[in-house]
Amino acid sequence: MHLIFYLRGIHQQVDFWKTLAQGLSWKWIRRNVKTGKDETFIVQGALRPSVLGAYEYIFPEECLAEVLSVMGITRDGQTGSDDKFKDKIRLATLRKIFRAKKIPKKIFKEVKKTPASITLSNSWRALSHLHIPGVAIHPIGIKKDDRRLFPEAGYIQEAL
Repeated sequence: MHLIFYLRGIHQQVDFWKTLAQGLSWKWIRRNVKTGKDETFIVQGALRPSVLGAYEYIFPEECLAEVLSVMGITRDGQTGSDDKFKDKIRLATLRKIFRAKKIPKKIFKEVKKTPASITLSNSWRALSHLHIPGVAIHPIGIKKDDRRLFPEAGYIQEAL
């Protein structure tokens, strides 16, 4: 899945945000064709620049609510503007340009229940959120990847 968004803020803080975002890992489930069982792997999220100064963050589809929570995207239309009508038109136009869909409202209910940071039991390690002071994230939309058979790998999986 691809999350498309704009970042703005203090240059050093935005660079720090991008570094942290690229270091996050997510669980990825693929079906082994030979055994017929689902297998879980850990994959690194991928951040890449897109057109018009936007960014795309690529991650497994099942992780959408958790990705939004970690990034601090907790509500629809998070644009930083007070003009809701112009925002709706602007976001609809941007989604059309990026061939993206609106983030479903039902996901935001799940986002509010998902902790942005976690500590690992029996360990001193923790996983932090991406709520960096001086950085604002403005979500545009999401694009789904297709799921298909990769015969050379022997898995049915999301084509990240």
